[in-house]
Amino acid sequence: MFPLTRTQVVARLVFRILHKLLVTFSLRPPRHSRCILWLQSFVWMSWYFCLWARGLYRTGKRECDMDCKLRLMIFIFQTLSHSFLVIRTLIQGLRARRGVRDENGFILNSDPWVALTVIAMIFPIVGVNVLIISNAANCSTRVWTFNMQYFPGFLALQLQNMSIIVEVMEANINVQMVKGQLQVLARELSSRWPQSKQKSEYLDQQIYRIVQIKQRYHELHQLFGRINDSYGGSLLIICIDFFASIVCNAYWLFVDVRSRPLKFYAVLMHFLYIFNVAMQMSAVCWHCQQGFNLVGPAHLGNPKETVKVFIFQSRQIGCLISKLVKPMGSKRYNDLVSEFSLQTLHQRFVVTAKDFFSLNLHLLSSMFAAVVTYLVILIQFMFAERSANGSH
Repeated sequence: MFPLTRTQVVARLVFRILHKLLVTFSLRPPRHSRCILWLQSFVWMSWYFCLWARGLYRTGKRECDMDCKLRLMIFIFQTLSHSFLVIRTLIQGLRARRGVRDENGFILNSDPWVALTVIAMIFPIVGVNVLIISNAANCSTRVWTFNMQYFPGFLALQLQNMSIIVEVMEANINVQMVKGQLQVLARELSSRWPQSKQKSEYLDQQIYRIVQIKQRYHELHQLFGRINDSYGGSLLIICIDFFASIVCNAYWLFVDVRSRPLKFYAVLMHFLYIFNVAMQMSAVCWHCQQGFNLVGPAHLGNPKETVKVFIFQSRQIGCLISKLVKPMGSKRYNDLVSEFSLQTLHQRFVVTAKDFFSLNLHLLSSMFAAVVTYLVILIQFMFAERSANGSH
């Protein structure tokens, strides 16, 4: 085992900090004591029950305009989502055996590129909250209270989103390694020198390498399945909450831009909120897209037969598999290559939100169109409310 470089040491430190934050927000069960797990869950749920009761009590005492209803809706969405994750973590921690090191995936990770991605997503989060705290005197009490109550749940969802991105990036790195092994094998089998490589005996000797790559591909497909099982519900909640956050902050941004005098602080805050959430959604969709690329067609033996091959990050993988087919190879060899091709067709590396939808770049375009639609609806309600108030 080679010693870690300074860059890898810093990367591992980043993952340790991320894991500690996940445990603090009850997104990962603590390692040693179930009492701490129960205590954390009790504190979070008690805090949110108090906020829900207080919010409903204040809403019932006074007339609530559309801005008040939006803030109440987004607050309930965020807190319910975090509460769901807290309860899920509690159940996972109670089911797990005592002493199991759940954080190994983060602590033992030392990939600098993954750590850099985490750091890049943390900066906008820190920037938004520094802006809120530093400009507390410039905003109303209602807005300040809303931001402080809204912050823990919103931060918890973003941390959960970061952990999902880390898991997907690690899976994608492993698939890249399999792709590299396949490229090396295809390059060796495509070489016409020495002539012994063109004989069926040599091709039969390479069967074990294809079997290893094929088995590794199957293990990676199971890894993506475990990611979907572990994070599918979280992804569904995150997408819904992030969509609602973008719509509401876009509406508030529109209102603040039209107000006179211009509220520069409020405009900047809502813009940073939208940028932060959009960056988070873009990051998770882009990394999940790498396992969703449609590749092909690839000709296997008979040129009339085409197979659309699904695999990670390589629009050439179908051609690589087709290069493994050799007319002088034995029937066992060519059948194994065809079986591998069919495996890549049926075992796709797809990340889904509980099978409701797949996370890819098409989801971003759909969300953008939906945001514009709901923003127009909210603006129409705003003008209708103001006209009604003006008539009275």
